[in-house]
Amino acid sequence: MPLFYLQISSVTHAYRGQRLLESRGIPAAVQRDSRFASARGCGYQIRVRNQDPGAVRSLLVQSGIRVLGIKDGDGNDIL
Repeated sequence: MPLFYLQISSVTHAYRGQRLLESRGIPAAVQRDSRFASARGCGYQIRVRNQDPGAVRSLLVQSGIRVLGIKDGDGNDIL
């Protein structure tokens, strides 16, 4: 999976998740997603490349970071 976006429940958790991933050697970037439905959260996501989406999601969830969904580079749900 070349590029995917983890939809996160808050900006605080998005930055916590980014720091956690980077501490594990996984480059990540936080960005705003204006297409994100406001009913599901504040609209922030973590962009990750060349990693297993399921493994990255598990790492975040085990660390207490709520992942609302994962999308590919075209905006399609992947998990």
